Amino acid sequence: MNEMLAYTPLKCRALALRGVPKNDYNNFVHIVFNFSDKEFAIIAGTSARTLSRLKPSQNIPPQAAEVTISLMRAHSKATQIFGSEEKSVKWLKSPNRALGGISPVQAMSSRFGAEEVMDILGRIEWGVYS
Repeated sequence: MNEMLAYTPLKCRALALRGVPKNDYNNFVHIVFNFSDKEFAIIAGTSARTLSRLKPSQNIPPQAAEVTISLMRAHSKATQIFGSEEKSVKWLKSPNRALGGISPVQAMSSRFGAEEVMDILGRIEWGVYS
C-alpha cells in the first residue's frame, strides 16, 4: 500500500476507471478499517448491495474505487507520519477540527475532501498546526 503515495493523479484516475479488485477492496476496507459494506457504501456513494454481491474476481465500481484509492493514499501517508497502521486508522476515523468536526474518512467521500485530508497530513508532516 505504501506504493500508493508514488501514484500520480493520472495513474490513480486510470486505476479508478478500471476498478479496484474486490479482493483488494476487501483486504483494505474490511480488514484494515473494519468497515462493513454498508458503512463504506455510505462514504463511497454507492449501495452496499452492489459491493456485497460482487464476486472476488470482479472490480468494484469506479466511484467506490476512487474513494478506496483516496483512502489508501491517505492511509499510506498517515502511517508514514504517525509511525503505525493503528495510529493511522485511529486518526483517519476520528473527528477532526480542521475538517469541521467530521472524520477524514467521511471527508474523503468527495475528491475535494480527499485533497483537504492530504493537505492536512502534509501540514502535520511539516509541523504546521492543523
